[in-house]
Amino acid sequence: MITTVCMNPSFDKTAVVDRIVTGGVNRLRDVRYDVGGKGINVAIVSQRLNINVTCVGCLGTSDEQEFMDMVRQDNLTFRYLRLPGKTRTNMKILDLDTKAVTEFNEPGLSMDAEQLTVFLELLKSEASESRFVVLSGRLPIGCPDDTYQRCMAVLPGKSCILDAAGNPLLLGLKEKPYLIKPNLPELEALMGKELKTLRAIRDAALIMIQYGAQNVIVSMGKYGAIFTDGKHTLFAPALSVEARSTVGAGDAMIGGVLMGLDHGETLEDSLRYGVAAGAASVMTNGTQLITVHDFEALLPKVNLQEL
Repeated sequence: MITTVCMNPSFDKTAVVDRIVTGGVNRLRDVRYDVGGKGINVAIVSQRLNINVTCVGCLGTSDEQEFMDMVRQDNLTFRYLRLPGKTRTNMKILDLDTKAVTEFNEPGLSMDAEQLTVFLELLKSEASESRFVVLSGRLPIGCPDDTYQRCMAVLPGKSCILDAAGNPLLLGLKEKPYLIKPNLPELEALMGKELKTLRAIRDAALIMIQYGAQNVIVSMGKYGAIFTDGKHTLFAPALSVEARSTVGAGDAMIGGVLMGLDHGETLEDSLRYGVAAGAASVMTNGTQLITVHDFEALLPKVNLQEL
């Protein structure tokens, strides 16, 4: 059993334009609506890969029925704390001319100290039977930077996977998470500099180990991924696929890693599943995440190299 955490979910609206016209009229087409948020995405990918998963999060009271109707279409179990207001809507526009995706993300729900205490009790209860707990995504407005640290503190004995950025990640390292998965820009932001070589990226990941992470996976987009446990490091070159949308690729990677772990694989071998799932995700349009067919076709093609 696996639990994912999505404290600030979203309605994701994706659309296509031939070319974005700054300051002009842009006519959208192929408009699509999905539920989103990193924890939701990880749970959906995990569920498609036949993993027993529950997502725990928050929802705005104004549109919870609409959100839950969409969640049920993915057969996802979602337990949540009701918060006043509306769940945020994020818009992602694919420019066919440049192939770039431009995102417009709303800030989302607000949470006060009392509501956070109630959420921590909900999380503790819902994750009681889970071996792995994934904490990822943007926090609600009003949550302190140590929120993920506090989440892990109420989950003793669980293997926590933390996918966060900035201070929430740094503070979370104090709880010695089983795995963290920064992407390259997030890791560069923590280091305060560009990381231009695999060796530099590896060295930065090793610093994260020194800070408290037990294992680190750095997702690097078209350059692949790096794994280290502090003793040895693996590099997985990116798979050659037709990239349609990179939205959710990091979440799909975590879902793939969870599949490997759920099957009893080592974390190193589970990286293969993660790379295949991440590549399968970029092959889909908008926020559609992965298809099992694409994932299974890509898995044998993943190559791991000692670094």
